[in-house]
Amino acid sequence: MASCLRFATARCVLLLLSGLLFVLICDIDRAQGASVYKSPNLDDARFWRRNAEAYLKKVLMYDENRRITPAVAKNIIIFVGDGMGIASLSTGRIFKGQRAGRSGEEEQLSFDNFPNTGMSKTYNTDRQVPDSAGTATAMFSGVKTKYGVLGVDFTITETNLEAAKVPSFMDWAQAVGKRTGIVTTTRVTHATPAACYAHTINRNYECGAKIPANLKNRIKDIARQMMEDAPGKNLNVVLGGGRNHFGASMPSHLKPEYQFQGAMEKTCIRTDGRNLVEEWKQRWNGTEAAYAWKTSDLRAVELDKVEHLLGLFNDDHLSYDSVRDRSPDGEPSLSEMTEAAIKVLQRPDSPGFALMVEGGRIDHAHHQNHAHLALAEVVELDKAVETALNMVDLDETLIIVTADHSHAMTFNGYPDRGNDILGFGNRPNATPYETITYANGPGFLQHRWNSSLLTEESTDWATWVKLNQLNRSEVTYRHLSAFPLPDETHGGEDVAVFAAGPGANLVRGTFEQNYIAYVMSYAGCMGPAKRFNVACDDGFLQEFTNASGAERAACSIVLVIGLLHAIVGLVGRI
Repeated sequence: MASCLRFATARCVLLLLSGLLFVLICDIDRAQGASVYKSPNLDDARFWRRNAEAYLKKVLMYDENRRITPAVAKNIIIFVGDGMGIASLSTGRIFKGQRAGRSGEEEQLSFDNFPNTGMSKTYNTDRQVPDSAGTATAMFSGVKTKYGVLGVDFTITETNLEAAKVPSFMDWAQAVGKRTGIVTTTRVTHATPAACYAHTINRNYECGAKIPANLKNRIKDIARQMMEDAPGKNLNVVLGGGRNHFGASMPSHLKPEYQFQGAMEKTCIRTDGRNLVEEWKQRWNGTEAAYAWKTSDLRAVELDKVEHLLGLFNDDHLSYDSVRDRSPDGEPSLSEMTEAAIKVLQRPDSPGFALMVEGGRIDHAHHQNHAHLALAEVVELDKAVETALNMVDLDETLIIVTADHSHAMTFNGYPDRGNDILGFGNRPNATPYETITYANGPGFLQHRWNSSLLTEESTDWATWVKLNQLNRSEVTYRHLSAFPLPDETHGGEDVAVFAAGPGANLVRGTFEQNYIAYVMSYAGCMGPAKRFNVACDDGFLQEFTNASGAERAACSIVLVIGLLHAIVGLVGRI
């Protein structure tokens, strides 16, 4: 009891000092922040880090119990539904229920019941409506940045890459000894997964062939960064697609029945003659490492023993789940890859792990107005979250589910309860229109008839094609869009953030997207926000854990006294 009180008294003194420090910081923030917050020209890393810290402090002030029951997330899993905006959540939930023979509206996604939710503002520093590179950098590094760049702040130019680099939560996790991994249904070099480990001025530099000749000696392609530079080269798990970008193409492996269109389907072939997968195998030769290129390979791996697992299951992105080859020679599902990753990352002697799981094909389906494919991808992401929930202990694992941005999809009309979510939104005997429509995209062309060809250049538009003349059950069917574009655009509205586990209480209100990184940092005792979490002090945790109930209460009272002094100083200044 005495030792606990001595420790608590010491902690109380530290809290008082931290309170004074917070007061000083707030005074400095006020003196400098008036111009900073109004000026769009100061969107550098320092600005956004201070922005996230300010919101974190605000949330902590209202969480009066945060130091009474110290909590640390040993493990962190962030699920990103790429393009999974609010409309995608609502329609995806109904789609899930209707596939099970129910009405759908009352259905629950596995993360709907998470105890904490918030809203994330997704804009890039230079765009109202963002792209996935800038948003992923914000979520994973705590620094908002420009459209199209990865792992750098907005000051990036062709000549200052090193100065503009910002570390991600994978760097933070590895620095404290955590195991790390990424899982995605896209190429592993695509924007969202690449933001975990890469730094580049252009997200399209996935392989060297895409880099302009004048930059080849200064910029390393994203695939090489994953294989050669930290934190990518130290990842324990990498599962997804993109063999082409690593010089490991297997064109005879999968022969898809359907050829999908759009900018997202364009891949990159290495021209330097290197096979980065073979180089990876040689680097880990003699260690517990495994490479998988088909489902049966993945299932043959001793997941509880392997230290490094690389799985590339397609030359390009993985197939949409609706048309995926489910045979042993095909591609694993997102949920199966998630299960494999967690088995590799969970080790009894490890300080924990950090894992990013992306349902990336939600976005690609929306870009082509394939609403039915997008909703099936939402359901598969939901299944992956459920898989994780069944494998981890939420007393020691923080799980966040969110989206990087939304899409220009609307959920509209006055359909009856239980109406097919992919059906019509109006009453019978009226001119039909679909419940799910898009503001723009290639679906416009499929729903207009021209006397020559359905091309963007056509000007002789006549009448709308009657919906009963279209095969709406076809895999390549596109929902109606109001304006013709080769690819539908993103949406700029806020997206939802769901959280459960230690640190979930920090997810509340409406916040800038870069704040998500600070939630992971604070809860995981890693990175820049670790210093704000008293529970990250190993000595305090040991004292508190070993104390009796009465001793814990006494310690808590002393801590609260110090905490209240710190808060009183802050309240009058924020």
